[in-house]
Amino acid sequence: MPVSVEDMWQRVNSSRIWDEEPVFCFTADVDWASEDALDRFFKDILPYNLKPTIFVTHRSAVVDKVFREGKIERGIHPNFLPGSSQGGDFRTIVETGLKLAPETECFRAHRGFDVTDTTHLLASYGMTYDSNVGTLMQTRVRPMLLESRLIRFPIFFEDGTHLYNELELDFKRYERHFLTPGIKIISLHPMNWVVNPPTLKYMRAIKDSLSREAYNRMSSDTIETHRHRGRGIADFSHDIIKFITQFKVYSLRELYLIAISQPNLGEPYETAGIG
Repeated sequence: MPVSVEDMWQRVNSSRIWDEEPVFCFTADVDWASEDALDRFFKDILPYNLKPTIFVTHRSAVVDKVFREGKIERGIHPNFLPGSSQGGDFRTIVETGLKLAPETECFRAHRGFDVTDTTHLLASYGMTYDSNVGTLMQTRVRPMLLESRLIRFPIFFEDGTHLYNELELDFKRYERHFLTPGIKIISLHPMNWVVNPPTLKYMRAIKDSLSREAYNRMSSDTIETHRHRGRGIADFSHDIIKFITQFKVYSLRELYLIAISQPNLGEPYETAGIG
């Protein structure tokens, strides 16, 4: 039975677990990472049982395999920017993404691209929620009900954002931010994980030295050639993962189901109204 706008507004704005404590969720943007990079990334993170949501950009045998094994959820990562390899117009780009993850109802656009045309188009193709805006470790983050009726879950931490702002790479410096109430969506990039750049400039130099094709096919040997040996963003991200595993880590789909559930006083947040 369809939920009215008024009912949706009430559900999304109801008091939930994230109003009282940190609620963690792990995601990653594939961003055309090579198969060797993806293989290493998943071998490193999957043992932590994070229920990651992976936003896919292209066909990957590695991603397909871990999805078939039930180890990840998938979303699409449409690139609406000029020169996109996914298509020459918004509709084609969305349809390209859905061929990669036909089961999904969520997306995060490349570079956070967001205009009414794309948001409404994605909703018309069955998208119901997204994680398409980033914050700078904003406390008390909660879901946003968009005018398109999509529900948005803002990112709390992104590896590239941390580097862009030239923040320190000592996790202890920021640990207290991760303990504040609110949704804590972690967003990583497999290439950042395997290369471990200490700065955006370091990663930019690697991309500029390679063609698009060479970057997308980067072998394990090439990755090792470029990998930063000192403290880098992958080390910081690994510290985050080790820290959040002391808590329950939700999938993005689970957060969505909590947000749209009918609040029932006296029932656990994560089960109230779901099912």
